[in-house]
Amino acid sequence: MNILLKPFPMKSIQRSIILSLATCSLAFAQIGINTSTPLSTLDINAKNPTGTASEVDGILVPRVDRQRAQSMTGIPISTLIYINTIATGTQTGTAVNIDTPGYYYYNGTSWIKLNPSVNIYTSDGSLSSFRSVTTNGNSINFVNGTSTAGIISSETEGGFSANGSVRGSLSLSLGTNTVNTYADHGNAVQLNGAGTTPKFSIGTTNSTPLVLTTNNSEQLTLLSNGNVGMGTSAPGTALELTSGTANTSGLRFTSFTSATPIAAGQALGVDAAGNVVTVANPSPTNVSTFSVNSITEANFSVNDITATVVSGTSQSITIPSGGKALFINCMLGVDYISTPAGSGTAYYEARLYIDGVATDCYMRAQEVGISTNVFFSISTIKFLAAGNHTVDVRMQRTFNNGTTSGASMLCTPISMSFNASYLN
Repeated sequence: MNILLKPFPMKSIQRSIILSLATCSLAFAQIGINTSTPLSTLDINAKNPTGTASEVDGILVPRVDRQRAQSMTGIPISTLIYINTIATGTQTGTAVNIDTPGYYYYNGTSWIKLNPSVNIYTSDGSLSSFRSVTTNGNSINFVNGTSTAGIISSETEGGFSANGSVRGSLSLSLGTNTVNTYADHGNAVQLNGAGTTPKFSIGTTNSTPLVLTTNNSEQLTLLSNGNVGMGTSAPGTALELTSGTANTSGLRFTSFTSATPIAAGQALGVDAAGNVVTVANPSPTNVSTFSVNSITEANFSVNDITATVVSGTSQSITIPSGGKALFINCMLGVDYISTPAGSGTAYYEARLYIDGVATDCYMRAQEVGISTNVFFSISTIKFLAAGNHTVDVRMQRTFNNGTTSGASMLCTPISMSFNASYLN
C-alpha cells in the first residue's frame, strides 16, 4: 500500500506522518512523501522541485553536540547525526573522529565523518596499505612557485622509481638546459646533459672524494685537493697509477710507441718513488782515442823484482762526467838482446796497469834464447769514473827458470801498437 501525504497544518502533518509510519511499519514495504509511487523504502520528493518558491525542502537529521554523541549507547550501525558543536565532550571513545561540526554515521565502533574533507591538500596522513595511481596516459605535474617538491623517508632507504617497458628515465630541466638519466632496455645506462649550459659538472660540495666504481670495486678516485688515483684510493700526486703488477707502470700510449720517430725534447725517467722526472738527454757519441804506433821506442830492462813500464805505452786519459767504457788494445813485439846471469830460459809477463795498479789483463811468454823475438797481445774493456787516469803496460820476469834473481834482461821494442779509447 502506498501513502500520499498532502499539505496540512504542521502539527497535523507531524501526527499523520508518525501515525502512517507506525502503521505502515507493520504491513507495508514502501512509503512515499510527496509521491504516490515511492521507489524505495522511503521516497521523499521535494514539494517544489523547480521554480522560485521560497519554502524550504530537505531533511533535517538529529542535531546534537559532541558530548551528546559521545554519551549514546546501544547505537545501531548506520545511525546518522549532525554534530553542531565540538565545544563539549572530548575526542575520545566513540567520538575519537569527531573533530569538526558535520555529518557523522556510526560504524559499530565509533562515529565516522560523512564525506570528510581531509585529503592530501588539507591534512597530513598515513597510507594504511599499498596505493596505485593509474594516470591513463595523462601526465602528473607538481607545480610549486617558491620551493621544492620532495620524497622523504625516515626508513633505511628512500627511493624514486621510474620504470618503463623499454626505458626508464628521469629528466630535470631549467629553461633550455636539461639533465637526462636513462636506463634503456639492452643499451647502456646514460646520464646526459643538453642545452646551452657552458659546462656539465659532476662532483661534491665538501671534502668527500669523488669515486668511480665498476664491478662493485673502486677504480678511480678524485680527492678534494685535486689528486687523481687509478688503482689507489689515496693518490699522493696530481695523478698516481697503481697497476697492481710488479715492474709494470700501468701507463700505455697505444699511438706512441718505440717505433715512433725521434723528435726534439727532453728524456723522461722515474725516480726511486716512481715519480716521472726528466733525465739528461744522451750526448752524441764521440770516440776519444789515445794511441802510439812505433818501432823506435827506447830499450828497457826487465827483472823479477819490479815491473818496468814499457816505453811508449804510458797514456794520460781524462774521462768526462758519468763514467765511460775504456777500450784498450796493445800489440807489443820485443827482442831480448842480453844474456842475464844464470843463462836460464825464463818467463816474462806484459800486464796492463791503470793508475799504477795492476789489472787482471796480461800475457806471459817464455824466453827461448838470446836474440829471439816474443809478441804480447792485450785487449780489454774497463769502466772508469770521471777524472784523470794513467794507463800503461809493464813487463816483469815471473819465473827465473835458471836466471839469477835480480838480473836484468835488456829488451828492445821491435813493434808497438797501443790504443786506449772511450765513447763520449
